[in-house]
Amino acid sequence: MKQGSSMAPNLEDIDAKVKAISTRNPVYAEVSQWVGDLLAATVRASATFRPPELSLDPQRLPEAWSQGKSFLDPGELSLDWQQARVLYKQLVAMVKAGKDGPRQVEGLLQALAEEEGGTPKLMKAALTSDIEAIETAARELAVDPPVLTLLLRLSMRPALLEVARAVQNLLDLSQWNHGHCPVCGSAPKLADLSGEGGKRTLHCTLCETAWPYIRLQCPFCENDNSDDLSYLRAESEEGLRVDLCSRCGQYLKTIDLRELSGPIIVPLDDMATYHLDLIAQEKLEDNTAGKSRAI
Repeated sequence: MKQGSSMAPNLEDIDAKVKAISTRNPVYAEVSQWVGDLLAATVRASATFRPPELSLDPQRLPEAWSQGKSFLDPGELSLDWQQARVLYKQLVAMVKAGKDGPRQVEGLLQALAEEEGGTPKLMKAALTSDIEAIETAARELAVDPPVLTLLLRLSMRPALLEVARAVQNLLDLSQWNHGHCPVCGSAPKLADLSGEGGKRTLHCTLCETAWPYIRLQCPFCENDNSDDLSYLRAESEEGLRVDLCSRCGQYLKTIDLRELSGPIIVPLDDMATYHLDLIAQEKLEDNTAGKSRAI
């Protein structure tokens, strides 16, 4: 596998991560076990998933990459939607077993009813990171938006990891210097710091590809002015921080693997750092309000 790519976590990795999260922050113990169980179901399902049909042309790489174009367009991916549907229903059945599950099951199942050209509309929205469409549907279906988003993405996860693995075998990700995913173009939600000097690696929200990125630069707007870049550490939690950019108003949650054990497992680590989302959003809102008052 080429430099910068990442191996999908196995069942042992998931179990170890759930235990580490529960020990580090007991508030997340129950939900981390729940997400871990859902993730484990996607790992088991991957053994029977037929790999997507891909037409990969490495000859177009140099020109595309020089223009910052990712290798694939998620909106054009043709996945086995029947397999994804089956896994989605398995995941919904697991949600039903939870204490708040019965309230949401009907709406979660209805989420796949609407199609566009044989493709479940909301799965396509998850592929293209159309969070607004998913949140609107969640309100109409009376389900929790984060739960719907998670299940949609996890139902496609085995196929997307296969896609990422196939593409990564063609790429040297150390040559990619952009903040969006080199495989599918999605934005990162997580980063890690590791090794001497704390080299930064970004992690794709969708296909979980990992790639190296400049540490002192915003991956969303490529701003490298230190006056606009800052970070906040979570209180009493070593190894967790959130990097902020006051220029574009976006943030990136970061896990320091020199202080916390890896590997990064995007769905689990994203869930277990939800408090960093709240901290970052509050800080950026304060910054925006301060600028408005100054004007």
